[in-house]
Amino acid sequence: MVFIKYLFIMIVTFIFQSWSSEFFSLGTIDPDFCVIVLLYISIKNGSLTGVLFGFFIGLFIDLGSGSNQFFGLTPLIYSSTGYFSGFLCEQNDRLNKIYFTIIWIIIILGQFLIFTLIVYQNFLIQDSISFLFKWLSTSLYTLIFLGILQIMMPLHKLRKYNNA
Repeated sequence: MVFIKYLFIMIVTFIFQSWSSEFFSLGTIDPDFCVIVLLYISIKNGSLTGVLFGFFIGLFIDLGSGSNQFFGLTPLIYSSTGYFSGFLCEQNDRLNKIYFTIIWIIIILGQFLIFTLIVYQNFLIQDSISFLFKWLSTSLYTLIFLGILQIMMPLHKLRKYNNA
């Protein structure tokens, strides 16, 4: 039953990401709604669920994109994001809210930095300012949507899912 729930969430997130990319796009900058859902699921359910969800949603994204010269990069990046954000599971009571927030922001910024380093490596060599702009703009645009979602459902208030 839990598998079906996450499969449904994965498909809905993938469809929303695909359909809304034109609407929320600012030039070549798109928000990454899949990583937002991945962050929520990983913090709520732990690293294993985050890695599996990240791998399969990344695989859907790679298979759904027509010409992808970096096939496998998205599942790798999302799996690592799910793994690292899974460490925040049940840490919301132990950590200060500011530290908790800083940690997941660093995880998101690191995820976008690795992705940008690989995909836009020509910008890094030719024009470092364009590379920094691309990295910060995509990550901050996603963090803006994550901040809006934080108002409605804060990450530090998530509790681990129990089967009972």
